[in-house]
Amino acid sequence: MTDNEDTTLTLTRLFDASPDQLFAAWMQREQFQAWIGPEGMQCEVPVLEAKVGGRYRIIMNLSDGNTIPVSGRFKVIDAPTKIVFSWSWENDPSKQSLITLTFVAKGERTELTLRQQGLGTIDNRDAHGQGWNSALNNLEHYLTAPPAVARAR
Repeated sequence: MTDNEDTTLTLTRLFDASPDQLFAAWMQREQFQAWIGPEGMQCEVPVLEAKVGGRYRIIMNLSDGNTIPVSGRFKVIDAPTKIVFSWSWENDPSKQSLITLTFVAKGERTELTLRQQGLGTIDNRDAHGQGWNSALNNLEHYLTAPPAVARAR
């Protein structure tokens, strides 16, 4: 895959949460599993080893009964400001990329920037953009919902 600015995905969102809360939503398995994945899709997170070199694995359960397993390793964990990890589709070794998350306090809120490099094509970048925007909508709902509602997702 070629990597250039045209095929790099960059999303920025402002969340009503502290950097610590937002960071924990990515690094604690139970929290991560509660929101990860596009809206309407249930995902399982059987592995999340929140340490440099640690692995994670997400199983996206599609409505047609198929699954998309995604996994990777954490490259950088700098609480609560930065996480860098690889992103690989297990059923397609050619789909490998690198995700960098940054968390910046903006008063009572936190700005999250997600940058995904190595997507190869503009179509792949756009498809991942749709998926990540939908997942970040889930994250926003998770962070603002009462605890019992957030756990029920």
